This record gives sequence, structure tokens and C-alpha cells, in this order.
Amino acid sequence: YSLTMAYLDDCKSIEDVIETLKRYIKDNNIPAGTWVEGRGWNETNYPERRMPNRHDLDRVSKEHMISIGRSCSFICITNTKALTELGFMEELPEVSLGMVETDENGVPTGIFRGEAKEAVYSRLPKLGVEKIKKSIIAACEKYKEAGITSAETDDFELTRAGDFNDILQAYKELDEAGELPIRVNLMLYLPEDEQQQEFYKYGFKTGDGSDFFKIGKFKLLTDGSLGVREAALLEPYSDDPATYGGPLVTQEAICRKVKDAYEHGLITVCDGMGDFGIYLALKAYEPIIKAHPQEDLRFGIDHCQITTEGIIEEYARLHVVAGCELVFVKSDIEIAEDRVGKHRASLSYNWKRFFDNGCVVAAGSDSPVEDYNPMFGIEGAVNRRDWDNRPEEGWYSDQCITVKQAVHAFTTGAAYANYEENEKGTIEVGKFADLIVLSDDIFTMDKNDLAKASVEKTIIGGKLVYSI
Repeated sequence: YSLTMAYLDDCKSIEDVIETLKRYIKDNNIPAGTWVEGRGWNETNYPERRMPNRHDLDRVSKEHMISIGRSCSFICITNTKALTELGFMEELPEVSLGMVETDENGVPTGIFRGEAKEAVYSRLPKLGVEKIKKSIIAACEKYKEAGITSAETDDFELTRAGDFNDILQAYKELDEAGELPIRVNLMLYLPEDEQQQEFYKYGFKTGDGSDFFKIGKFKLLTDGSLGVREAALLEPYSDDPATYGGPLVTQEAICRKVKDAYEHGLITVCDGMGDFGIYLALKAYEPIIKAHPQEDLRFGIDHCQITTEGIIEEYARLHVVAGCELVFVKSDIEIAEDRVGKHRASLSYNWKRFFDNGCVVAAGSDSPVEDYNPMFGIEGAVNRRDWDNRPEEGWYSDQCITVKQAVHAFTTGAAYANYEENEKGTIEVGKFADLIVLSDDIFTMDKNDLAKASVEKTIIGGKLVYSI
């Protein structure tokens, strides 16, 4: 769905954001009185040194309702027309998590932080099954060109799509018609107890489905983005000692939800960005793992960014899968030390330490937060440099991994995470013939050029589905 929005990733300033949105409205001939969405802005290096607000978006249009999401997906901003349409200029929405930001007069600035963004997203026009199907196909076609033959997605998080029943129906119809371009595992983001209980009525368990569409893991968010200081930390932020970030769920709630999902046949994967967010997930998994030592429980934690002393060793002890978005190191080098200081930064984004401790690493991109091209993740993890190739020697270069390890994470590690190692992840007799042909031999080429390797052919199930 993000492919239909205004693309704000390349904006270098608030003025850029404003002009990009104006062009988007004009180029797409969007009529007044309708919603305009954008995503991908990131104020970290904007010369204005602040986030956009409703007044900035009012300069784009006072006739359209505008909503734009930050690159991390944890903040959205609306213009005054949208706030008025939603009734928030008269009365602020009640939110249990996150924050609706206001000025000194108690008037909303248009900035919705954390889960408060759902007050906006839940009120946007719903896509419906047919538009959901078009969005799924559009994304899968892009992934196919990047050499991605399987994707794991948490589409239930897109509340503006409709409820999860619509999303399930869309996938079911595409699968039955043989129209899914790639294989998909659907993670189940059901943060509310009522949603969780309603989903159980289907009777689905992790791994149910066909060769092209499977029910994946139950998904929970423990914390938010490091960039906006919402990753939950055990010690305060170095550049804002008044805050520790904030967990999005209590220990009691996450333990209850994980146990309930397990009892209904669903294995959980949590997002854990800060060390405290990761700790919450580990402590929720531990009693179930101890109570069922003979079961093959592949609980997972995605992101795994701020991993201070002892945490990675806990992954290993409990056999928790590390879902590492390898490309994050390229984007976060410029902020990590500011946020957590040099000592904690040296222990963070420690992809090599996961391997050294015998953990299963399953790589992803967190698209559309980051670019979905796996070569960016491989190059980033091997060289540990930012998008401008700095520092030349690599950021905490002792944590650089090999090309083989990075490829392993994107293939065999990812297959293992979803109980699919007997079907996917290696090229051998008896497995799906899912493979790609690259322009270069990435195992022998200059590691500085890894990101230049391109996909020439993508083959899924023995069929050529993409070729340059």
C-alpha cells in the first residue's frame, strides 16, 4: 500500500516534504476533500532540526486531509483539515498508549506518536478486499525483481486496510487463484485481546496453509523506534537522560498474550529494539520453553538492535531466533552513539555476536521502513558503513560478518525461523526450486562493491518469473 503514497524517503528538509506532497497531489490529480497519504520522512538531518507539524502541512493544502508517516512507522502527522475532519480540534482522542502532541495552548500540533497514530489510521477510508489484493501483488512484483522468492509480512498492522478478515480473504482468494507472485508467510499482528480471541475462531495454527501462503507467527510489539527515542532501554538515553523510551506492553500482558497464543498453536515473534524491549520478550518466552523442553519452539525477536551485556547469550540459552534487519546498521550509525553512548553502541547491532553464540539469525529488511533489496543488507552487515560509505574501516568493525553468514541469514536462517528448512533455504533435491541468478559472484567479488550486484533472473518453483 505504501507504493501508492507520496514517497518522502529522499526528502532532505521540511521544505522538501512540502514540495513533494504538492507535486504528488498535482501529478495524481487528487480531488479536494479527499485524503492524501505519504510516508518515509525522517527529520534527523533536516536543517530545520525538528519534525514537520500541521502548520507545515497546511502549506501543502487546506483543501485535502493529509497524513504522513515517519520512516520508522511510529509517528504520523496530519494537517489542520484532517484534525478538523476527525473532530480532534474540538476534542483530543483518548489514547491508552503513545501521545497526541499539543502546543502550549493545548491545541494539537498534528503529531501522533506511537500507538496514538491509530486514532488517525483507524479512521481513514478502508481499502476493501480488491484494493488489498492489488497492493499485495504490486509489492510482490517489486520483491521478485529484487530476488526475493519468499516474504514474511505483518499486514494486519495496516489498520486502514480494514479488519484482519479482509486481509485474510484477500490472501485466500489470491492463493486459490494461483495469483500470488511469491510465497508469503503472514505474521499475525493482533495487539488487542478482542482481536486475538476473534482470530482464534478460525482455528489456524502457525504453518497452516499452502506452498504459497501460510499462517505465520503471532506478532507483538514490545517497544518503538530508536530514532524517536521510543525503543525501551534499561538505562536512560544518553542524549535525553529524562527518558528510557517506553515499552508498548507490560510484562504481565506480554506473558499472557504469548501463552494464550501458544495454547492456540501459534508461535510468537516480538519486535524488540531496545534492551528492555528485548528483555520483556525473552522473559515471556522462558516459562513456556522451560515447561515444554521437548517441543521445537522457535520463538523469535525481530530488530535486536540495542543488545547490552548478556542479552544475546539469553537468545542462545533459550534458542530464540534473532530476526536481524541487517540493513539497519547502515541507517542507524549516525544516531546510535548519540542515543545510547559509545559503550552501549559497541554492544549494539552485534550481528556477529549472534553467530558467535550459535544463534539462528534470520535476516529481513523491515520494508517499507528500509529498502527491501537484500544486497543492501548483505553489504551493510559485511562492511558496517552508512549510506555514504563511512566510516571507511567500518563501524565497530569487529562485528562485521562474512558474505556467507549474511546470505545464510537471508536463506537458511529465514527458512528455519518459519519451520521451512526442509522446503526452502538451500538448493538441493526435494526442496522448492526457488533461486536467483546474480550479475556477480558475491562470494569472491570486492566486498566494497557488494551492493552493485544485481538480480538477472528469479526462479520460483522451477519457473522463470523475472529476467532482465
